[in-house]
Amino acid sequence: MKRRKRYPKVALDELRAAELVVLPDEPYAFSAEDGPECFPGQDVALVSGRHLTWYGPSLVEAPAVLAGQLSRVVRA
Repeated sequence: MKRRKRYPKVALDELRAAELVVLPDEPYAFSAEDGPECFPGQDVALVSGRHLTWYGPSLVEAPAVLAGQLSRVVRA
């Protein structure tokens, strides 16, 4: 049985071809000054890692929080 890796790797070419790059604030706290510059010419959204990946009570408000954050895309 092949073990799946905990953190998958995405090829840089795939990232550069993406329509939108989503950078969460956890487990690493990406910010407007640290992250989007790596994707020049692409739309980058800075989002709440808690609302993107956590389960539990935060899921109730996650759609509204993430929709708001995705609407404020940074043009890198």
